[in-house]
Amino acid sequence: MNRILIIFRRELKSYFNTPIAYIFIAAMLALQSFFFFVHSPFFAIEQAEMRGFFGFMPIALLFFAPAVTMRLWSEELRVGTAEILMTLPYRVHELVIGKFLAAYSVLLLALLLSVGIPATIGWFGDPDWGPVIGGYVGSALMGGMFIALGALISSLTENQVVSLLVGMITCAVLVLGLGPVASAYVSTSYPDLGRFMESVGIVSHFDAVEQGVLALSDLSYFVGGMIFFLVLNVVFVQGRRY
Repeated sequence: MNRILIIFRRELKSYFNTPIAYIFIAAMLALQSFFFFVHSPFFAIEQAEMRGFFGFMPIALLFFAPAVTMRLWSEELRVGTAEILMTLPYRVHELVIGKFLAAYSVLLLALLLSVGIPATIGWFGDPDWGPVIGGYVGSALMGGMFIALGALISSLTENQVVSLLVGMITCAVLVLGLGPVASAYVSTSYPDLGRFMESVGIVSHFDAVEQGVLALSDLSYFVGGMIFFLVLNVVFVQGRRY
């Protein structure tokens, strides 16, 4: 556990010793606020709710998570420090978990800093806090799954741009390619395939949590997805050790 914390502190420090974390967090907060207050019908419907805010969250995270993780392993591979890490008395899973937790902390900090939006809404109205809390829980779970996926992709290439693009495309497939709209289109001809696509896609599970209902199936989907991608990350990094 101590070795995981050492890697975690090392990676987290690298984020905040450069403008990377500050830029990503500021950009995410600015985009979310802009789309919520300007392009969502928040003022038109005159209701104290954050459905528009969390409705944009899957799109925001499919860009934000790969951007945070693109350098996680790729930079180590590019400059050769990955080889040094492999020679240290660390187990591969300790390296993977430590790096994952650092990137995940950056994302969670961005979510935490956005609580000013529901606080403002609560000042002017009386929102239903159940969906608000559910939205944040769902966002944290979805973000963790995207971070684990991004870390995996970063371990496959030493090119940060390739890691970023592949991560965005893969997350977009989970959000859009396997989303309710795509599955509904397929369901007209292949109902079973449509239901399968929706169950594999991330949006249906996020929507359920965002409504304030934390079902075991949805929790298992997100936690299982995180574990699955982290295990693959360990396998691929372990393969580079030999």
